[in-house]
Amino acid sequence: MALISQSEWARRQGFSKQYVGKLIKQGKIHLIDGMIDEYTANAELEMKRNIDLPRQRKNHGSYFVQDDMHNLLVKTKLKNEIEKGKLIEAEVKEKLGELVSIAEVNRVFYAKAKAVRDGILNVPDRISALLASINDPAEIHKILTKELRQVLEELSHHDIS
Repeated sequence: MALISQSEWARRQGFSKQYVGKLIKQGKIHLIDGMIDEYTANAELEMKRNIDLPRQRKNHGSYFVQDDMHNLLVKTKLKNEIEKGKLIEAEVKEKLGELVSIAEVNRVFYAKAKAVRDGILNVPDRISALLASINDPAEIHKILTKELRQVLEELSHHDIS
């Protein structure tokens, strides 16, 4: 989604800045953080033009059913185009590394969680004989804390891709 200023959009459309302000005030064009998404604004304007077309005809009594169908088709086409734009934007962000698939996140999370679990479960095997020979609870606590901290430190620096 490329955002441009109101005056830039007015220039590209051949409108005055005042006319763009009027379209915004009437709700025919919507702003995003004070800027205009050119693609969406053009589609909104085109849809509004197509919807207003029957009102501009002098005799439109026989057009009601056809015009209602036309309006529905225009709205559907607009929605479809907006969704296509969102999909393309997501694909671009994924290629740029700004988005990651849920499957990839789950794979990395599982691998990291497994490494943490395995690291912690290996602590008793490494230090149980040493702890068995110590009678001082404070010394046991100190050794356990040191071992667990060491495992967690190693894992925090370990990169899983």
